[in-house]
Amino acid sequence: MQSQLFQDFALSGPILAAIHQEGYEKPTDIQAHTIPLLLQGHDLLGTAQTGTGKTAAFVLPLLDRLMKERVTRNGTSARREPTRPRALILAPTRELAIQIDESIRRYGAGSGISRSVVFGGAPKPSQAARLRTKPHILTATPGRLMDFVGEGLIDLSAVEILILDEADRMLDMGFIPTVRTIAEMAKHRNQTVLFSATMPKEIERLAAELLTNPERIAIAPQEVTVDRIQQSVLHMTKEDKTTILPQLIRDRGMFRVIVFTRTKHRASRIARMLHKEQIPADAIHGDRSQNQRQRALEQFRRGRIQVLVATDVAARGIDVDDVTHVINYEIPNEPESYVHRIGRTGRAGSEGVAIALCDREELQDFRAIEALIGQQITVDREHPFHQEPAPVRRSPRGSAHRNTRNNHRDGSYRRSGLAEQSDRSGSNDRSGRSDRPRNPGRPGHPGRAAASRPGKGSPRRTG
Repeated sequence: MQSQLFQDFALSGPILAAIHQEGYEKPTDIQAHTIPLLLQGHDLLGTAQTGTGKTAAFVLPLLDRLMKERVTRNGTSARREPTRPRALILAPTRELAIQIDESIRRYGAGSGISRSVVFGGAPKPSQAARLRTKPHILTATPGRLMDFVGEGLIDLSAVEILILDEADRMLDMGFIPTVRTIAEMAKHRNQTVLFSATMPKEIERLAAELLTNPERIAIAPQEVTVDRIQQSVLHMTKEDKTTILPQLIRDRGMFRVIVFTRTKHRASRIARMLHKEQIPADAIHGDRSQNQRQRALEQFRRGRIQVLVATDVAARGIDVDDVTHVINYEIPNEPESYVHRIGRTGRAGSEGVAIALCDREELQDFRAIEALIGQQITVDREHPFHQEPAPVRRSPRGSAHRNTRNNHRDGSYRRSGLAEQSDRSGSNDRSGRSDRPRNPGRPGHPGRAAASRPGKGSPRRTG
């Protein structure tokens, strides 16, 4: 039976107090299913989109376990301060790593659990100084983590809990060989958790290698996008988009808006255009420095700017409450990216609005999105700029572009998506090259020959 309140999980008092301080009482679906399993020590393979409360789903039980293990039976502090991290969380991007670390800070207030985060694109000396505080929990991007391991500043042999977040994005960015290396360094762990928005075959193989008899939790994309987010589309010419965007923001009273584009150049150009239209805006993408990106996020979070214009590098890394609208200025060429984008609104049970601006060249990508989420998105035919799209002619054998989408949804994987279109995704990050794997080619590890099927009841690893 699914728990209805966080207090039903028997979490530690300081953690429950922190949850209450954040204004939450009821867990989301992914939290209600995941937290009890992780508290029991199970390995877990989770499929969930952004915006479902996934971060808290693994952070809360992690904090609870570490906190309870620091107290002896007579209630005094055991003071078993580690010289090496006991828990490691891997994230594909610095934005997501920072978001996870911030969640640990908020929910771990009063727990006595120390934390640190390392990622590329930021000065090493300051991160190294924080590592010397001997954190219990380390959140890291794979490239920067391996830099510090190579310099002898991080020892992973004491890691007991390994969590991989957004594993499919790590696959897109070529990190999987590095992840395998890191997991081997943490071979004495007794709990492994893997979350992925999609489950291509390579991620299935990785899970079979790293997890032991995992419990499987899946939250379908339809459950994320349909229930809480009002979606609509405007069909128009490409030239009309620049004109309509500021009008939409003003006419519909949009207060806190994220506008998504495919390219870094266009994100900057749109932010400048909105400023000229007296709409406070800033851009976040791979060509901006870490300080610029963090400053833009903080100003957006505090309401000092009205619009944040972003590439897909930010789709899974923006943790801002009360985003009222998401506008897809350009339709993503990967339908899953649409789900990640609109997941920035309608969070924690609140309602949100997502509007797509679609020109004729993007119509096929838009139909792929509708196929993925299992519904037709409402067409705003009343808007004066709306133009009914002409039918798209297809070849008798079908579009190779569409075939790539179908293959991706069927589970097979092609590296032609986010990895090869780095400018569109924003992942070709000049300021964060240390997060790139030294050999970003196709992972060649064949996986274990005899991987056990997920199930219950098998003996746990003891290290």
